[in-house]
Amino acid sequence: MLSKKKVGNLVAATAALAIVWATTAVPVQAAGPFNATVAGAKNMTPLVALETSSVQPIEITNLPANVGIYALNCAVPANPRSAPTLCDSSPDSLVYIPATTVDRDSVSAKIKVNGEFYGTNPNPQTGASTNQPVDCRAAVAPGMGACAVYILGAGRESANPSYLRIFPTVFKPVKSDRKTDSVTVTPKENSIITQAGQAFTATTLSGLTPSITGDNCSVRDGKITALAASGTCTLTITTTGGRNFKPLVTTKTYKLG
Repeated sequence: MLSKKKVGNLVAATAALAIVWATTAVPVQAAGPFNATVAGAKNMTPLVALETSSVQPIEITNLPANVGIYALNCAVPANPRSAPTLCDSSPDSLVYIPATTVDRDSVSAKIKVNGEFYGTNPNPQTGASTNQPVDCRAAVAPGMGACAVYILGAGRESANPSYLRIFPTVFKPVKSDRKTDSVTVTPKENSIITQAGQAFTATTLSGLTPSITGDNCSVRDGKITALAASGTCTLTITTTGGRNFKPLVTTKTYKLG
C-alpha cells in the first residue's frame, strides 16, 4: 500500500493536470455526483498485485451531458506538480469515452494496464518530451509511486477537477531472467515502400502484439504506405513485455519511392 505521503504527492500531480491540460473549463451539473472507479477501487486507492499486463474495468457514474472522459496509464513525473508526459499508447491502454447530449447514470469501459510500456506524450501542447521505456515497478522519485491510471475530463472539461481521479498501480514481481524479445518484419528493412502501399507483417518472438508508429509512412490494417514520394521512413516497434519477455523497443528503416 502507498503511504499517506505518496498519496499526497499524487494529489499534487492531479492538481497539476487540471492546469496543464486545460482548455476552457465550463462546469456542468449532473443529477448526482460524478464518480469513477477502476476495478472497484475508489479515487487514490492503489490497484495492488497487478499482473504484468491485465485488463481492468472502469465504472463511471453520473456523467453529465457534453462531458467526455479519458483514461490513461502514465508514469508519475519526477516533479509531482507537472503533468505526466510519458503515457502508454499501446492497444487498449488509452480509453476515450465520448461526450453525448444526454446525462448518463452509468458508463462502463475497460483499460489495459501494463507494468512496462514505451511512454509517449499524450498532449504535445505541454511541451516536447523524449519518448522512453517506462518500468512501473521502479520509483521515479522518493516517496512517490511510479505509475498510475489517470481519469480526467476531455476537451473543455479537462480543467475541471470534478472529473479527475488517480489510481496508483502496484505490480507483481517478474522473472529476473526474462528473455530478450525480437521482431521479424515483412517487407524486410531497407525495402522500397510506395504510396500505393503493400502488405506488412510484424511478428514478435514473444507472440505479443506490437505497437507500430512511423514517420513518412503509416502501418494500418496489415498494410504499410508511404506518405511521401521520396526519402526514408523509420518505424518504431514496441511491446509492453510480459512474465517471460522483456519489453521491446526497436526501429526499422525503409526507403520511399
